[in-house]
Amino acid sequence: MTRAPAPRPSSAPEPSADPWVLPESLATETTGRGPRFSDDVWDFRPFAPRSNSYLRLDFTGLPDETATLTAKEFIYSRIHRVVPLSYGSRTARPMKITNTYKDFIILCQLFTELGKQGVARLEQARQSHLDATVRVWRETCVPNTLAVRINVIQHLEAHSPHLSADRLTFVPWRGRSATQVAGRGPEEENSTPRIPEPIMAPLLRAALFYVQTGSRDLLAAQREVADLEQARAGGRCRHGEAVAKIRAFLARRRQEGRGVPALPLYCLAQRPTAPVVDGVVQAPNAALVALMSGTNSFQVHPTRLMEQAGAEIGYEEGGLDTPISTWPDTGRPWRPRLNHRSLHDELHYLRTACWVLVAYLSGLRDMEVLELPRDCAFTTAAADGRPRHKLRGRVFKGRKLTGDEAEWVVLDAVHQAVEVLLQINDDPTHLFGYRLWPASPPRLANKLTERLGGFRDHLNELFGTAAEPFIPTDGDQQWVFTTRQFRRSLAWHIAHQPFGVVAGARQYHHAKVTMFEGYAGTSASGFAAEVAAEEAVAMLDYVEDLYRDWNTGAQSSGGAAERINAEFQRIRRELGDLPGIVSDELRLRTMLRHLTKTLHPGVLNDCFFNAATAVCVKRAKVVGQPVPQHNMCLRCPNARRSTVHRPRLAAARDQALDLQASCEKAGPVPKLQQVALTGYITELDQLIGDLDVEEAQA
Repeated sequence: MTRAPAPRPSSAPEPSADPWVLPESLATETTGRGPRFSDDVWDFRPFAPRSNSYLRLDFTGLPDETATLTAKEFIYSRIHRVVPLSYGSRTARPMKITNTYKDFIILCQLFTELGKQGVARLEQARQSHLDATVRVWRETCVPNTLAVRINVIQHLEAHSPHLSADRLTFVPWRGRSATQVAGRGPEEENSTPRIPEPIMAPLLRAALFYVQTGSRDLLAAQREVADLEQARAGGRCRHGEAVAKIRAFLARRRQEGRGVPALPLYCLAQRPTAPVVDGVVQAPNAALVALMSGTNSFQVHPTRLMEQAGAEIGYEEGGLDTPISTWPDTGRPWRPRLNHRSLHDELHYLRTACWVLVAYLSGLRDMEVLELPRDCAFTTAAADGRPRHKLRGRVFKGRKLTGDEAEWVVLDAVHQAVEVLLQINDDPTHLFGYRLWPASPPRLANKLTERLGGFRDHLNELFGTAAEPFIPTDGDQQWVFTTRQFRRSLAWHIAHQPFGVVAGARQYHHAKVTMFEGYAGTSASGFAAEVAAEEAVAMLDYVEDLYRDWNTGAQSSGGAAERINAEFQRIRRELGDLPGIVSDELRLRTMLRHLTKTLHPGVLNDCFFNAATAVCVKRAKVVGQPVPQHNMCLRCPNARRSTVHRPRLAAARDQALDLQASCEKAGPVPKLQQVALTGYITELDQLIGDLDVEEAQA
């Protein structure tokens, strides 16, 4: 395949006189101009949002000077130039610097794999070498990741006119798209795994507990430690005075029936001969005893005195005085008392719990969560006067480097998480920023996948057992959480709930149903589009269930039953299915998809809308658009009922009977109301009978 014409001239400078790597438009007084082309390390972190921590390109690890120059010229060209790919009409926009690290790493991986094949230069590579590289990558990469790597190779070829030392001399894969080469076909559903409900429910429950209950214990422990530090600050105790204070502390412990604060288990190496009983090291935590007794931590502590007391009154895990709240399932404290280190660790878990609530109950992407400012939470009044909780932040995907402002409507639990973060984090600008130690610079929460896995394991230690972990396993393996799964799972749960009810609302024990309106709305983050895609999949799933129900011999009724069943019959005939057997899953979904365009699932019946026969259209002039008419939908020619509606019809009939009985007890009921209620019950009995009679006949 011949190469495409050279790209049109660009105003970007050529890397011939050691220019600045970044465009001048990105420079500020704070950042300066950044790295020059000749620098061994290009650090773009000052120019990007803080959540982009992997933006330091170190060229010193490349095989040789030729590879280094090629990598620099490629990244430089990607940043500055618009270069058309060598096939089709698609063009590549200048690359945002937030993507430079990804391209750099993939290029390094390409050099490594080619080197293993004895190919020292790109100009020596042939299509067979790239095919061999892709085969190696395919062993560890999902199709999406593989397509991203192949796309970088295609861009490398497209930018070859701007590479002076080395370049690809052919069009990779003869212009086929990266998705085709990777074997990623058109996907009906988002490929990001959604978190199964049995796994998401306990995780969300624990995160809520941490934010609403556990946070109070941890904040109280923080205040206790701060007060103890302040109380002993300012002077060095004499030895005799220190011994007296420690004796008094141990005496109080004896009087309260409590043990000596035990050495943390992770410090067992300091006392390797100390026995461990029920997970508690039988040795004193001298530093904590010194703090709680008001002596200076840098003194030599009378540990023998502590050991003698420990032998008499025993040791207790933790040691701080802050009481611990109970876990509802057991009525016992949700964890042992805290010490310095366990408090430090629990604060990290609390930050992770806050991230889970904010990410899952808002639909924000990970970067959008981490970039939230400290003043992100605010409340407005809805049209009906109810408070509406919102977050204010920025959207970055597909936007300029600094992002665009956006707002999200969230549940009040998200605001509770924000309030907790404001108390435990001390970054001056970012909600999720904090200092690891008082003297260290602020940092953003990072390595979220590791944090989520650690939080999962910690919850299993606290609330589960080896036989029954609190967070259930996925088959034989622990579920591996990633940040993208939370947004995908929220979209899926919204789309697959009747009328868009958020599944998580039930886990909040809300008195009122929380509707989808606020979650998707008109958010600039594109979440509404993702929910719409999930809804399309959910609708097709529902139609497939209707077909399978019919195909196994289940009965249906209603004005549209004959029409829809005839369509099912046609599909079964074309597929060659046998009753109860589906021979071609993918083709079945393709043939059913057209029914989703008119289907409106309902509680008492489904509507396969046809404007020519719809009862609601006759009254559309009243409100300007067709709307469901109570009871009239049951008689509409577009209605179809199946076995899924049978228990709902029975429940509606029973509710009507209860209401009728209550009215008779309350006193005389107007005749028209009696007639209406009796008629409604009779109609429901008839609809139930239609399904039951047809099923009996079958």
